Amino acid sequence: MWEKTQKWSMLLFSTVFVLVWSVLLFLVAAGFLESKKICAEALACLILLFLGIVFFRHFCGGVWENPYFWKWGSIILLLLMTAGMLYAGMELRVYPGWDFGAVYQGAVELAEDGIFTEQSKWYFTTYPNNVAVCLFLALVFKFFGGLCSYITLGALLNVFLMMAGMCFFFLLARHLYGIRYGFLGLLSCTLFLPFYMHAPIFYTDTFALPFVTGTFLLYQLRKKDVRYLAVAGLFLAAGYKMKGSLGVILIALLIHIWLQKERIGEYVKQSVLLMVPFLLLTGFLTILPEQMSLWEKEDVQKNEFPLEHWLAMGLENDGGYSADVYWMTASVEGREEKIATDREFIREKLEEYGGAGLLQHLKRKAVFTWGDGVYFAPEKLKRDPLQESSLHAWFLYDGENYAKTYRYCNAFQLLLLSGILLSATGNFFRKGERREIHAMQLAVFGIFAFLLIWETRSRYLVNFVPIFVLLGIDGLQGLEEQGTRIVNRVRERHHGNN
Repeated sequence: MWEKTQKWSMLLFSTVFVLVWSVLLFLVAAGFLESKKICAEALACLILLFLGIVFFRHFCGGVWENPYFWKWGSIILLLLMTAGMLYAGMELRVYPGWDFGAVYQGAVELAEDGIFTEQSKWYFTTYPNNVAVCLFLALVFKFFGGLCSYITLGALLNVFLMMAGMCFFFLLARHLYGIRYGFLGLLSCTLFLPFYMHAPIFYTDTFALPFVTGTFLLYQLRKKDVRYLAVAGLFLAAGYKMKGSLGVILIALLIHIWLQKERIGEYVKQSVLLMVPFLLLTGFLTILPEQMSLWEKEDVQKNEFPLEHWLAMGLENDGGYSADVYWMTASVEGREEKIATDREFIREKLEEYGGAGLLQHLKRKAVFTWGDGVYFAPEKLKRDPLQESSLHAWFLYDGENYAKTYRYCNAFQLLLLSGILLSATGNFFRKGERREIHAMQLAVFGIFAFLLIWETRSRYLVNFVPIFVLLGIDGLQGLEEQGTRIVNRVRERHHGNN
């Protein structure tokens, strides 16, 4: 009975996922500037991919079956990607501004003086979610600050963390689908331009990347030793304190545990192994700044923006940052007063929208989040660059060659979204059978739902891109399996007739 419930629950989830993603894909494709050209480029890339696979399988059989070729090819891709990231990270450095700048300034203050200025105290008591990344950055600045400028060091750290995430991704893809698909996944990430565009922006969006891929890798290793779940919980907790949206991964993994073919006691054991270390480290990292006496406790009560603030942001315009909502919350003092103000705004906004209006808002918000193939990087790169670079012609909105970058990146985004849809559709062909990729499908749908109600930006998705690629690989492999089955059936009928 429980097994049937699991199966039908997965099929129900898959139905909702496919329907929602089909609508999202249509809305995103229709919303692009030069939509026809972008769709044509995406189709051309897909055809080239299939032709490449066919060529290697049928005309380079020795290479296709040679694991050393794919292993060394993957190592070369990692080296090329590292070199490209380092080049872009140095060429595109900017002087930190917005929240990125506040975190950077706080880290410099801690590294040099051990205390925050009054301005930084105000910022971190208003936005305590950024304290963990500031402490991490301050630690790096303290130990390695003499090697180069803090901005250069931050960019180098960012590249290191992103490439660590790529290594975890390769190991994960190889574990699930074999070394050839691991190579294909790395090739896709190597060709993903927003990674290079975000290299100089050492902030939570990219810092969280290794914690996403690393957590899923550790989760896979639970089959060798269930204690890896505890390590996964600790790893995810560190990532969660960097980027709160990673909380959807915890929910996805817990659901996936309960979809496995195990006894009830094993479900509980695995859930506890994952949850307890996560909660303990999260609690420790939350309490630590308070014990360091970086600010007065009364300031937190007076300044901290409540969760309702980001829900209110998410209801305004396209769901991104709103200066009006910011000043509305900031204008009142005290946590309870801020909560009351934001809740009143939410209530009024929902009444103003009504059912149909809210649906239209959510559609705009989804396209705003998922329909930006450059992941908001040009907006951040144009703010106070440290030097002029030939890359600016390609990566800034007003750059001479930006139109080509825009088409390429959005064609890539279209392929990523299509791959996710293929992966979800594959659940039906496999009749809802248990699969490891379900954990990642649940997480992707979770981040979609979360950003549908929360304050949103396309850059918030950068750390999930390797998982999007992995779902695309799953969809591609599913297509290959179906194609092989169809060919085999045709051959069987042909031989039967003969």
